[in-house]
Amino acid sequence: MKVFLKRHRRWAWTIGSALWAGLLLFPVYWMVQTALSPTENVLSRNPTLLPRDVSFDAFTQLLEDPTTYSWFQNSFIVMGVTAVVATTAATFAGYALSRFRAPGSQSVTFVMFLGRILPGTLIALPFFVMFRLIGLLGTLPAVVIANTSAIIPFATLLMKSYFDSIPSDLDEAARVDGCSRLQAMWRVLLPVAKTGVAATLIFAATASWVDLLFARTLLFDENKWTVPVGIASMIGDVQVDWNQLMAAGTLSVIPVFILYWFTEKYLVEGMTAGAVKG
Repeated sequence: MKVFLKRHRRWAWTIGSALWAGLLLFPVYWMVQTALSPTENVLSRNPTLLPRDVSFDAFTQLLEDPTTYSWFQNSFIVMGVTAVVATTAATFAGYALSRFRAPGSQSVTFVMFLGRILPGTLIALPFFVMFRLIGLLGTLPAVVIANTSAIIPFATLLMKSYFDSIPSDLDEAARVDGCSRLQAMWRVLLPVAKTGVAATLIFAATASWVDLLFARTLLFDENKWTVPVGIASMIGDVQVDWNQLMAAGTLSVIPVFILYWFTEKYLVEGMTAGAVKG
C-alpha cells in the first residue's frame, strides 16, 4: 500500500509540475505562435490555439533590417560589460560584508535592500542629470554604469549569503600557510564559491539584458538602442504590427534561453547553496 501511494504521489507531482510549467510557458508559446501567424489570423476575432498557417515574413523583415543587428549588438555589449563588472564588484563586496564585522555593517546591508525598494524612476532621473553634465548622455557606457550600479546591491547580497555558508576556517588555514586575505580569497574561497559567482553572473547578465528603464531614458539614437528599447518602439500610438512585435520578442528571449540552458546547474546550486550553513 505504501509503495502504491508513493508511486501515485510521484505521478501526481510529475503531472502537477508539467501543468504548472505549461502554464508558465504559455505566454512564450503564444508569442511564438503570433509571430508565425499571418496578419489576418492574428487580427481574427476567433483566434485558434494552434496556428492554421505558418509565415516567417515577420522574422524575414526583422533580419533584413540592419537596425535589428545593431540592437542586438548593443545589448550584448551592455550585458557582457555589466555582468563582468557587477559580478567582480559584488564578489569583493560580499566577501568583505561576510568576513569583516565593523560598526555600521548592518546599515550597509539595509541600504542595499533600500535600493531594491525604491522605484526605478527615482534612480533614473539622477543618472540622466549626471550623465548630461559629464557628457555621457546618449552613450552605451551610461547604460552600463546605470545597470551596474543598480545590479551590484542585490548581487552583493547573493555573494554575501554564499560566503556566509563557507566556514571561516578555510580563511584561517590559508592565513596560517602565509596567504594574505586577498590571496586566501583568490586561491581558496573563489574555487569553492564558483557556483555562487556563476549564479551572480547569470543574474547580472539577465537583469542587464532585459533592462528597459535606463536604456529608454539614457539613449536617443536609434542605432544605439538596445533590444528592449527597439521592441518598445514598435508599439505605435495608433497601430501595432503584432507579427513583427512578437517576432522581435521571440528573438530577444533566445539568448536568455541559451544562457540558462547551459548554466542551469550553476544557477540552481548557487541560489540554494548560500542558504545552507557550513
